[in-house]
Amino acid sequence: MGKPAFYLITGIFMTLTLFLAAIYLISRNFAVVPVFLIVLLALTSIILFYTNGYNEKTKLAFFCAIITFLLMLLFIPFLTKMIAISGFTPEEIDELASLDFSVAVPFQALTTILIIMSMSGAVIDASMAVASALYELRYQGQVLKMKDLFSSSMKVVQEILGSSIHTLFFAFVANNLALIFWFSDLHYSFETLINAKAFVAEIVVSFLAGIMTVATLPFTAYIGSKYFTR
Repeated sequence: MGKPAFYLITGIFMTLTLFLAAIYLISRNFAVVPVFLIVLLALTSIILFYTNGYNEKTKLAFFCAIITFLLMLLFIPFLTKMIAISGFTPEEIDELASLDFSVAVPFQALTTILIIMSMSGAVIDASMAVASALYELRYQGQVLKMKDLFSSSMKVVQEILGSSIHTLFFAFVANNLALIFWFSDLHYSFETLINAKAFVAEIVVSFLAGIMTVATLPFTAYIGSKYFTR
């Protein structure tokens, strides 16, 4: 087993440790958003710097990913509050009837963080893919001008975009196949289905993941073009 495999495997265990630590801190009444923001920052550092090394590509990908996460944090709370997808769904009430609901956890904040965490992997992958392509174009392809580098990188973005959208779509189908069959067994009408919190929440997460991943690609291309030709 070489060094890359060692860093990859140990990085996975470090990520798992971070999540367990976050759950423990929240159970001790620490604020949800600050805890998970620290976890997200550490997670991004592990994926990019620990696994892939500290270099120009990972620094660019880290910067663009963090900016994307901060932008998401600005508008996702308003969106989740507006469409009321936080908390438990009516379908889950029977299963949770024996549990104590008086927990000091703000589900609005928890939903926001869960949405950001669920799409963080796609955003990090997208930023790293574009950053790597930009680096090769700049230093191997000898593209010296910012305008030319951005134009070339956008061609790469177009190629990445198709595979990214398909990946997100298949992930949505795989994650929600059981939910779709469940709704089918319950004989939900179309009107009931599109108003079901569980279904709407998954749709919102999938759409946001797609939008933020797509937005990350040209954003990284533009910032990277300026960064590598500075």
